[in-house]
Amino acid sequence: MPLRAGTVLAGMGAVAFFAAPAFAQDQNGAADAAQQGAGTEIVVTGSRIARPDLQSSTPVAVVSAERIEQTGASNIQDVLATLPSVGQNVSRTSSNFSNTGNGTATVNLRNLGSSRTLVLIDGRRTLGIAGSPAVDVNNIPTDLVQRVEVVTGGASAVYGSEAIAGVVNFVLKNDFQGLRVRAQNTLSDKGDAARQYVSITGGQNFGGGRGNVTANFSYDNDHGLYSRDRSFSARDLPNRSAYASQGVFDVSGPNQQSFTPNSPSTFTFGPGNNLKGYQGPNIDGYNRNGDRLLSVPVERYQGAVLAHYDFSDAFKLYAQGQYSRTNSNASLEPAAISNTGPSAALNFDGSAYAGIPISSPYVPAAIRAAAIANGVDTIQFLRRSNDIFSRSNKNERDFYRGVLGAKGQFTAGTNWSYDIYYEHSESRDHTTAQSIYTPNYGAALSNEIGPDGQVRCSDTAARAAGCVPINIFGANTVTAAAAQFLQKYTGPTRNVTLVDGGTVQLVNGTNVAYDYLAKVNQDVVSGSINGDLFSLWGGPVALSFGGEYRHEKSTETFDPFTQAGLSAGNQITNTRGSFNVKEGFVEVVAPIVEDRPGLKYLGLEGAARYADYSTVVGVWSFKGGATFAPTSDIRFRGVYSRATRAPNIGELYASISQTFPSVNDPCDQGTNESDKIPAACANVPGRANTIASRGSFTYSTAQIQSIDGLLGGNRNLREETADTFTAGAVITPTFFKNFSMTVDYYTIKVKNAIGIIGQQVSADECLATGNAQFCNNVIRDSNGFITRVNAINFNTGSYLVSGIDVEARYAVPVGASRFDFDVMYNHRFKQQQTPFPGAAPQNELGQADCYSCGRLGSGFKGKGVANVTFSAPKFQLNYRLDYMGPLVDNLASANPQRISAYFYHNLQGKVMVGGKQQMELYAGVNNLLDTKPPVFGDTNQVTFPGTQTVANTYDLYGRMLYVGATFKF
Repeated sequence: MPLRAGTVLAGMGAVAFFAAPAFAQDQNGAADAAQQGAGTEIVVTGSRIARPDLQSSTPVAVVSAERIEQTGASNIQDVLATLPSVGQNVSRTSSNFSNTGNGTATVNLRNLGSSRTLVLIDGRRTLGIAGSPAVDVNNIPTDLVQRVEVVTGGASAVYGSEAIAGVVNFVLKNDFQGLRVRAQNTLSDKGDAARQYVSITGGQNFGGGRGNVTANFSYDNDHGLYSRDRSFSARDLPNRSAYASQGVFDVSGPNQQSFTPNSPSTFTFGPGNNLKGYQGPNIDGYNRNGDRLLSVPVERYQGAVLAHYDFSDAFKLYAQGQYSRTNSNASLEPAAISNTGPSAALNFDGSAYAGIPISSPYVPAAIRAAAIANGVDTIQFLRRSNDIFSRSNKNERDFYRGVLGAKGQFTAGTNWSYDIYYEHSESRDHTTAQSIYTPNYGAALSNEIGPDGQVRCSDTAARAAGCVPINIFGANTVTAAAAQFLQKYTGPTRNVTLVDGGTVQLVNGTNVAYDYLAKVNQDVVSGSINGDLFSLWGGPVALSFGGEYRHEKSTETFDPFTQAGLSAGNQITNTRGSFNVKEGFVEVVAPIVEDRPGLKYLGLEGAARYADYSTVVGVWSFKGGATFAPTSDIRFRGVYSRATRAPNIGELYASISQTFPSVNDPCDQGTNESDKIPAACANVPGRANTIASRGSFTYSTAQIQSIDGLLGGNRNLREETADTFTAGAVITPTFFKNFSMTVDYYTIKVKNAIGIIGQQVSADECLATGNAQFCNNVIRDSNGFITRVNAINFNTGSYLVSGIDVEARYAVPVGASRFDFDVMYNHRFKQQQTPFPGAAPQNELGQADCYSCGRLGSGFKGKGVANVTFSAPKFQLNYRLDYMGPLVDNLASANPQRISAYFYHNLQGKVMVGGKQQMELYAGVNNLLDTKPPVFGDTNQVTFPGTQTVANTYDLYGRMLYVGATFKF
């Protein structure tokens, strides 16, 4: 049967918990509750077998509904982020620059990735985001959560794929009686980052108590926060962007693009659009952080209904229905456009654009004269698109979930029972933004004076298509008509061949906008049978077995111009994929000895699961564990698991997309000294001829900037496997009343990890080893120059994390009141990854996370959270301390930037009003001391764009104040 809240507080032998005191319900203290709850058979996440609550071999952390409210969080992700076992997540503060999914909220246990963390609702699977099993917990209604149970370590034998790092199970309130309304308003002490939250929960028993219907509606509006509104992120550091809104123009020489400050050949515009010499980005450049967001706004509407009716002990029907609507948006600086590199302007026929011809009537006379003096006939340029289009995303996400099931006993009075259900989930994610058709940009820049004396586009075909000439010399010089032309495709309806070999049709008159639509569907049928086989000295041997069928389908569709690579963004094609899996599982718990002289308890357990995937065929997972308690004061436990993760739809079927990685060819004589050129460079086809004809093998800036790469899925992927081990002790000393403590060691080794080989790694290792695994990714032209470095998914390497979790609780009654102390602390021994077989392990322990360099997450050696709660009959005060240990930005650096340990202080007070405490008024403050995050420059790889810090790790808001009220009827 389900684990009840009162039993959670009791079961410290089974769970080391993060639960707040339920003072109004239990004024006798945790120890009394433990005595009352001892021996109660419960089901805790990590097992399907109900057993006495002191006999679980798996450590489970529990976050109660009371503790959720004490954090002042309206989004459940913010609560989970304080847990030491939870790593860095995709969240409101780390997704402003995502092409899709802005504001998505995921859970990442042990820094092994959200795709290796299985998220459940009431022990059942729910839908992941497009192409991935990572669940958006924005869809979890915060006030409907009874508790959250977190199991870290492999749980694939019980729940299947994705449970490599562990399981997060949201247990909902499915037996609510009455009406509860909660409203809260949050605001920073600076008057911004506002959040409003309203939740209504109602429930009613019927049928003489045999049935119940519980419903919840909630509205959550997080207004977000601009980078410009915090001193640490108000401007680009150390330099603003050279792509200025008024433009920067260079005529240094033929085929050169230097944009050198204080050069007579580089120009820009000052106030009043007066032409001037370019003095550098910090004087004439653009402050991108003025437009960016520290935290994206997220607005959520949620509704849920849970119902059950017990027709008899043999047939109990239950159902759940959920709907969630999430609106969010990004805010980015206007797009940077130039005549070379990514997102460059193109000629009307799609070919490379050389630059603005000096014959254009819009060219200022001084720039034209400098160009002629330098023997230049085209002008290189950098410019922002402030007066042309906005590339900031708008997101609309819909989530639906329904469950229908039945459970009961096979025969009255027996302990053999069944549980069978069907679950269907689906989601729709629509993301849009403005864009331009890049061939139109080049056509509109090349102008001439027509027969009527008016400026017109030079290209005849472009004029026939309605080309409007554009003037980009100065700020806000682009006319509305020119901007509209750039945002519309006016060429002939035609088919374009894509990088993945497919075709897409461009239709005349189509508006050119970034448009992404993702749809995901999941269907699950699952059934299990539980019962006792026979008895040993310690009690009956419990058995659970069953089967499950799951089908998932995911599609991601982009607009035709994004697919063709003809809009202001990277080229991305569509993804479509599906799979099904048929699974069978079995679990056994055998209590060998119980309550014998000198031996309180000895038990063994095991589980196995076989999954037949349509993509990777058959996969086995299994686990074995033991529990040993010599006395009632201490219990030892240990579990070994073999966990698995099948490749997801995105990893298998991801569309071929284009990137422009920063890759340096080790053979480039302009970058490396001759004695450092790898010997294998002599064997690169075409390189010797290039040296003979040109005198050296050297890349131009344009060549380096034009090196692209293709990313995509791989249908030949195999499953990941992980060996996990936990061993620890549960201490509940009878001589020290109201105290309990758990200490658990864990290690998780992931093998055949799915990922990419970095483009620079492929370029380096190909020359160093000649291994086809690397060389197949590197494409060179006939002259020996690298033109493309691909990064397709492979089973490339391995991950290893290990550490110790310590959790403790102590309650001190003080008359009619009580103090409660609890602490959760994680000390990490290892966090490392091996990027490919044979590579040296990359140690990340003590190193901060980075934006896009592939680290697992911030490798804290120590991370913890502690709570002190004083509870009186009409008053409650909670203090929470969040601790994050010291880090450095880069362990490989000879002079790393050090980050000291961080302490965040949080406080909440609550007053209960009314004889039955029908109203609660509360107020709180998070980050009481307004602690600022560490600050880094834009060029530091740990910096998330627009934040100047490790945005997924540290608090960006500062001191946050909130007030709220709860009414109960």
